[in-house]
Parts: sequence; structure tokens; C-alpha cells
Amino acid sequence: MKKIRSKKAQCLCGGIKIAIKGKLRDVFNCHCSQCTKTHGNYGSYTSCKLENLSFINKKTLKWFKSSLKAKRGFCKNCGASFFFKRNSSNYISISAGMFSNPTMLKTKNNIFTKGKLDYYFLDKRIPKYNRYPK
Repeated sequence: MKKIRSKKAQCLCGGIKIAIKGKLRDVFNCHCSQCTKTHGNYGSYTSCKLENLSFINKKTLKWFKSSLKAKRGFCKNCGASFFFKRNSSNYISISAGMFSNPTMLKTKNNIFTKGKLDYYFLDKRIPKYNRYPK
């Protein structure tokens, strides 16, 4: 995990704005069918402890129960896919594209690669897994 002080992120229209204190996990590229359908491509997520996330603005935030185990947060105005949250977790995943440069993040791995679509290639330098890595 990278230590980043008060890192801020927002959706395209600014209806969702957050501040993060503490550590952000390196980026996981998720190739599962839900991320593909949600993002129109694979999803690239970092994450942090819930207690380290604060909302500056959340008036356009809506949640979608994407499975029995998780939900996804998005902006009802601009449609940006912002969050992935497992029901029983103290962590929240944040779409890495919501941050501005320099993000100070690095892509650590590709997950759920069995569901990867055929129109793109994986970078062979980045480890790949068919599930979450241990």
C-alpha cells in the first residue's frame, strides 16, 4: 500500500467528491463480467479503509446491489462508476480513474482474467489471477 495524504477524487460532473487519508492499495484491474458491464471495459480499482474515506459531496451518489455479496456506487448525473463495496468488508474499492495525476498508484495485478474479453491483451509484466490473489 502507498501512503498518500488527503488524496481527493471526483466523478466527471463533481456530484461525488471524496477525500482519502492514509493508505491506498495499489490498483487491481478486474476483468470479471460485472466490471466489464459496469465500466464498458475492465475496472481498475484501488481501495482504502472505510474510516479513511470522507465525502466532500455525495448528492448524486446512488448504490446498485450488483450481487448478494456486493454493491456498486455510481453518479446518477454523469454515470461514472465510482465504488465497489463488499457487504461484509471494512474496505471500499474506488475507481482509480477518479483521481487526478499524479495518482502515485501502480497497477499490481489483473484479477478474474478468465472472464477477460478477446479484444485486448494483458500486459505480461503484470501478474494475473483467475480470482482474488491471496
